[in-house]
Amino acid sequence: MKRMLAALAASLALLAGCASQRPYGAALNEYLPYAGPPIDSFHFWYLYSWEAVGPYHVVLWSDPWTAYFVTVWQPCIDLEFATRIAVTSTINTVSRFEAILLPHHERCPIQEIRPIDTKGLKAARAAAAAARRNGGAPPPTPPTPPVAPPPAAKQGTVTA
Repeated sequence: MKRMLAALAASLALLAGCASQRPYGAALNEYLPYAGPPIDSFHFWYLYSWEAVGPYHVVLWSDPWTAYFVTVWQPCIDLEFATRIAVTSTINTVSRFEAILLPHHERCPIQEIRPIDTKGLKAARAAAAAARRNGGAPPPTPPTPPVAPPPAAKQGTVTA
């Protein structure tokens, strides 16, 4: 009887773990509203944490307070299913000339780097958790900021 109860508890824990995973695209939708404008590079001492949020996107945490939304060039096979990654850097700097390295010897060159507003992200996560505890719906995420069009050339008049 004890073995049967232990097996039942283990299978319920396994099912609970499966049920807590986010649906496809949820991680991308969570991080993207907090990603700032593209930057050329960032200082990088070691990889604190990372999360693949799509087939060509990964969030790199250089410490608990600093994160970057990185887009890699296509094709990058199985980035979203990788169990470990490495990031190349030059003199402790990750730039658009660096790459994400996958375990099966694939090199995914970086296309774009965008800093993440981690304070805003963590505040939204805390508000969503509080709303879930209180039985309410989580607050909506802020809209993704629009991309500004390039500035138009000034047209001047010539006076004689």
